[in-house]
Amino acid sequence: MRKLPLLGAVVVIALVAVVGGAALASGSGRSAEFRANLDGYQNAPSTSTVARGTFRAEISGEVIRYRLSYQDLETPALFAHIHFSERGVNGGIVAFLCGGGDKPACPITTGTVTGTIDPADVLALDDQGIEAGSFAELVRAMRAGATYANVHSEHFPSGEIRGQIDHH
Repeated sequence: MRKLPLLGAVVVIALVAVVGGAALASGSGRSAEFRANLDGYQNAPSTSTVARGTFRAEISGEVIRYRLSYQDLETPALFAHIHFSERGVNGGIVAFLCGGGDKPACPITTGTVTGTIDPADVLALDDQGIEAGSFAELVRAMRAGATYANVHSEHFPSGEIRGQIDHH
């Protein structure tokens, strides 16, 4: 008879582990901070520019609050995004930071933009396995170091400055 209560306890512990793991994977339950320093050398291929920038983000629940600052772009900014890829490899756009979607316009050559990203902002990357609206996949990619912030300008439409987003 003692085996039955022990089996029940094991089942309860397993359920708690599964539910807790799912909450962490979705980004809910705790906040997490991320940052990136952007420059031309991190682009693939690298760009020679004096422009620099920083990206800061905090995830809480199903919202990413971010701050993107940059200075001295050689020509006006077109847009900025979070891309999905490892360091040194170009990847698809997973979310806008400025200049598209429902995000504010990008500062011309120097400035700061703040905003939020929620599930509705996550773009589909079919060839990379991310479905539109899949916030949990974006969060997992960020935690794995497989995302980067990129500011695109008129002179460098494929990206003037870039920085791999790291978890802190």
